[in-house]
Amino acid sequence: MSVNYHAFQSRGVLFSNHETVCRQWREEFSGYDPGRIARILHLEADGQFLYVPYFGEPYRLCLADGRLERLKDGEWTDELYFNEAMAVYHLLHYTKDVPVVSGKWVPGHTVDGVVSRQPTADPLLDPFVRSYTGRMEELRAACEAAGGTRLSAGDVSYEFEAFPCVHLQLVFWDADEDFPAQAQVLVDQCVTDFVHYETVGCILSDLLERIGQDGPAAPTGRRCRTP
Repeated sequence: MSVNYHAFQSRGVLFSNHETVCRQWREEFSGYDPGRIARILHLEADGQFLYVPYFGEPYRLCLADGRLERLKDGEWTDELYFNEAMAVYHLLHYTKDVPVVSGKWVPGHTVDGVVSRQPTADPLLDPFVRSYTGRMEELRAACEAAGGTRLSAGDVSYEFEAFPCVHLQLVFWDADEDFPAQAQVLVDQCVTDFVHYETVGCILSDLLERIGQDGPAAPTGRRCRTP
């Protein structure tokens, strides 16, 4: 099964609709001490909240009860979708004491450690590829609007900052007389020093949704410096 399957199934689903999962993660972070993770990831925290940027937008964890909130239209709301909530919780939960950003890029679907696999349809990338086939200028504009940094690979390629230490690279090859259009998403080889491998699907789903609309303000592009 594609690593992106569950993320695709959760698109547009509010996190609160998964009552058991929502309760478990909020309980996990109730009374949370942000000292370790704030030091490792260089995050801001005060007596009440830990602040986490996700695709350049402000999110915060309520230290008292474990709720996640997002700043939307100038106000904080805990009405989050499943994929974005899991991406933030997973970052806080899975980041190692001394995580590594290797600088070596690998396909996102390989980070689960499965060496041999049969090709399967990708419920996230396949529709995206079809929608942008023959529309390279529109894809470039959408990637720019979503805060991407232009690269030189493929026909269109951009790097995106999901979290300061978790980046993705989208590489798109348009169709020609010999081959259909295709796209690949690359992540750092050590991305699981920060998140669970299934989190990559959640992050990818959120990215593709942003590219499919007018994206948020561009991320800062600040690189993580781990100890």
